[in-house]
Amino acid sequence: MGRVSNMADVFLTVLNMSITAGFAALIVLFIRGSLGRVMPQLFSYGLWMIVLYRMVFPFSFPSIFSVFGDLKRSLDTYTTVLKDIPLRGTVNSELLGSQAQELMASPIKETMTEGAGAMGAIGNAAAPTSIDSIFTALMVLWIAGILILMLYNGISYIRLCRSLATATLFEKSELTEECRSLVRLGRTVRVFESDKVENPFVYGILSPKVALPASICKDHDPEGQERLKHILLHEFYHIKRWDYLLKPLAFLVLCIHWFNPVLWLAFRFFDKDMEMSCDEGVVTFLSAGEKENYAVTLLNMALAASGQGRRSVPAFHANDVKERVKHIVAYKKPGRAAVLLSAAVLILCAVGLLSNPISLATGMKVDQANVLVLCNAEGSQFPDTILLLGYDADREGINVAFVPRDLLVGEELNGAGKLSGYAANNPPQAVVEKLGEILGIEINHYVRFDTGVFRDLVDAAGGVEFDVPTKMVYDDPMQNLHIDLQPGKQILDGKKAEMLVRFRKGYKEGDLARINVQKEFLEAALAQKGELNLPAETVYRMLSSGMETDLDMKTAMAMITLLQKPPSKGGQVNFVEIPVIVDNDPPWMLHLDPEKAGMISDSF
Repeated sequence: MGRVSNMADVFLTVLNMSITAGFAALIVLFIRGSLGRVMPQLFSYGLWMIVLYRMVFPFSFPSIFSVFGDLKRSLDTYTTVLKDIPLRGTVNSELLGSQAQELMASPIKETMTEGAGAMGAIGNAAAPTSIDSIFTALMVLWIAGILILMLYNGISYIRLCRSLATATLFEKSELTEECRSLVRLGRTVRVFESDKVENPFVYGILSPKVALPASICKDHDPEGQERLKHILLHEFYHIKRWDYLLKPLAFLVLCIHWFNPVLWLAFRFFDKDMEMSCDEGVVTFLSAGEKENYAVTLLNMALAASGQGRRSVPAFHANDVKERVKHIVAYKKPGRAAVLLSAAVLILCAVGLLSNPISLATGMKVDQANVLVLCNAEGSQFPDTILLLGYDADREGINVAFVPRDLLVGEELNGAGKLSGYAANNPPQAVVEKLGEILGIEINHYVRFDTGVFRDLVDAAGGVEFDVPTKMVYDDPMQNLHIDLQPGKQILDGKKAEMLVRFRKGYKEGDLARINVQKEFLEAALAQKGELNLPAETVYRMLSSGMETDLDMKTAMAMITLLQKPPSKGGQVNFVEIPVIVDNDPPWMLHLDPEKAGMISDSF
């Protein structure tokens, strides 16, 4: 199971990289098409190195100039959610699809809007479905594709090497040395001729060699010698630029990303730009008259070719020969302005495409904030759970207080005078003002969502392990509440977690006893946060799609980030008790204890 989970992580990481690289490739194709006639092909070739980096490496540096923005953040968030789900074995598949749409389609909004009902309805409608089989099928297909491509090309390369076993050393060492000197190639390269090959190419990794068709080596007339010179210059230039390593590497990486058609197209243009930039390099060593003869050599090699392709090695072959010939005939050494423009474009693309967007949590520092959290039952205006969160930059961690629903805040000694009744009949801003007045503190913001969002968060985290203290069975059709929870240690998914925190039947201490269970559940969830591994941005995005708030993104990210930190790094959560006096006339009416009320202002 562990190996499957690790392979799933690798697959999802590759998928993330492939989408990012594909996006970068589309931008490179656009720039190449727009500035192709202005930029030397060497710079177009250099642009593909950026795409290659994105295909190889899953990490990069943050920058405000990154072009990926929300795309990269959404990919990272979605990948993280998918990686975490298999830890618990099951997931709500419809919910996952909803989250994917939110993460991939919507830009982050600093002011969140109401919409909790949609996600909550999804949570009720869909049954948990195992996705292990889906991951396994996709991974098997992905790995099979890699193996087939590598096996086929590996066998082709072995056959090629075997066919060269009878190759003989090229005897015209004077011509070889002349070409090596023109290219300024610092190493000695052996050149072989063989009747088993029809196109010249470079092969070998540690010790590159050049293979020439025996037919062109037998031409001793001046035209044949000139053709040989052009071919050797071309192959030596490939070796000088390390193309004999870059092209096999690019193809090897392409085999890993075989499922991405954009990257196959990118490889096609990468190969084309490599050859055309090599042509440009070669003609700089030739006189004006020889440039046209080099184009003739390209045509002759195209006529001699039989379609024998060497996808993974640099070769003097006939691909795009018509365009290459036209390009060489019209080629002029680029001026300083063209070089400077090309260099500027390359640098800008490197910064924009190699870098990742800066994390939303970066630099998010807030001095102080108290936030009232109202979690309503679905379809109800009455808050089922009320939390007060307090953050202060001078204080370690976040203070959390569960506020009793039965706290008296109005003059009526009935349900309307309780905090829950007041919150149901007044806007959140009025609740913030009233509760702040009662507690003697300033509450800065509010957050209101329903229990559907709570379920979604628990499900996305893979569940929470919790020891249910007692058997909980309770039905309330008026609230669409059906609780059937067995005692003992177990992993609670979103639905079962909702049963736990909403159960209130049979508690001798009423709402205060239920608050104790909610507090223990939150403690358990926070203790497991290192295993759950939900980034702050994931939590923020999930919440932002399903709640009403006046909380700005800066404060929200600061608080979520701190909640996710381990205690050793300032992630301490301090639970604060709201001091109350129980009044049994009427039953379970709670009054704020005036003698201990000062404790609240010390914490918030």
